[in-house]
Amino acid sequence: KLIDTDLEYNTPYGSHELRDEIAGIFNRHFAPVSPVQADSIVVTNGCTTAIEMLTFAMCNPGDHVLIPAPCYLALENDMGARAQAAVTPVQLPLDDAMEVRQIEHFEKKIAEIKNEGKQAKMLFLMSPHNPLGASYPRKVLQAFLKFASDHDLFVVLDEIYALSVFDRSDDVAPFESVLSWTDLDAYIDPSSVVVLHGLSKDFGLNGFRMGWAVSPWNQHIVNAMRCYSPFGYRPAYTDRLITKFLADREYIDSMLQISQAKLASHYQMVIKVLDQHAIRYIPCTAGHFVWLQLPISACIKTLRAQDKISVEEASDVKWTRENEILVWEEMLEKFGLYVPTGQSFFSAEPGWFRFTFSIDSDQLQLALDRLLKTCAP
Repeated sequence: KLIDTDLEYNTPYGSHELRDEIAGIFNRHFAPVSPVQADSIVVTNGCTTAIEMLTFAMCNPGDHVLIPAPCYLALENDMGARAQAAVTPVQLPLDDAMEVRQIEHFEKKIAEIKNEGKQAKMLFLMSPHNPLGASYPRKVLQAFLKFASDHDLFVVLDEIYALSVFDRSDDVAPFESVLSWTDLDAYIDPSSVVVLHGLSKDFGLNGFRMGWAVSPWNQHIVNAMRCYSPFGYRPAYTDRLITKFLADREYIDSMLQISQAKLASHYQMVIKVLDQHAIRYIPCTAGHFVWLQLPISACIKTLRAQDKISVEEASDVKWTRENEILVWEEMLEKFGLYVPTGQSFFSAEPGWFRFTFSIDSDQLQLALDRLLKTCAP
C-alpha cells in the first residue's frame, strides 16, 4: 500500500537505501576489486535513459560512438535522438566478433572518421553480448580498452546480462566484469570507464523501468548524471518497492540461480532442435536468446508462396535484406511467430535472426515448432 513518502518527490538519482542495495548486487555478484559504494551509482528510469545521459555527458552533437555490430538497434535512438551523437556500428565478420583481430576494423573506421574531420568520443560494448549471447574473452576486452585509450575514448560497458550467464564450462570465456580487474589501469585510465546494469534482463522486471550506472573511478561523470537525473525520475513508490525487493538478498541470490538453470535448460532445448535440422547458430553462454541463420529453404518457401520466383529460379535464391524482411513477415503473419531480423541488429550478413528462449517451456516448444514450419520445404 502507499505510504506518505510515496506522495513526495524522491531523490532523482535513487535514494541512498536503493543505491546501497544495488551496491550489494555488485559486491556479491560482480567481484569488484574494491566494494562498490552507493555514491558511485546513479539510478535511472531504465538503461535507455542512462545511455542517453552518458551520451550527453561524453559527446557533442555529431561526435561518433563506435559499437561492434551486430548490436542492439535501439542504441541508435538512445544516443542519437536527443543527444545527437553519430551512432556508428562497426560491421564485423561473425568469425571476428569474439576475436582480438576485430580491432583492425575499429582502427579502419576511426581513421575514416578522422579523415572526414570528425571525431569519435565513445566506445560502447555489451558483455555478455546482445545478440550473440557470449561474454568477451578478457584478451578481447583488453584490446578494446587499449584501443579506446590510444584514441582518447570513453568506454561504456553494458553488463545488463551479467547475471544471466548459464554456462561456466572451462572451455568457454567466462564473464568478468571490469569492476573486478586488478590491472584495469594497465589498459586504460579507469576514469574513462562506466558500467551499466539494471532490472530489465537479469531480473525480468523491464516494466519497472529501472537501470543504473556505476563509475567508482570518476565522480565527475556521476555528478553529471545526477544533474541530468531529474529528467529520468521514477515514482517514489517504485524506488521503495525495489529497495525492499533487493534487500531480500537470500531470495535474490536463489532466484538468480534458478533463472540461470532454466536458461541453460531452455538453451539446450533450442540447440537440440537446431542441430537436428541443421540450422546454423552461434553457440552462446549467456543471455536470453540465440543468434541463428535460417536455411535458404525458408527464403525459397516464402518467395514461392508469394509467386515471386518460379520453381526453376529456386536454385538461384540467396539471402538478401529484402528477402529477410519477407520471411520475417511470413513468420509473423502466417505462423504467429515474432523473431527479430538481423538487420534490426545492424547485421552485415542477411538471413540471421535472434530467437528468444527465456519463455515458458510450453511456449518455447510451440515457437520452435512454428520456426520449423517456416523452414519446411
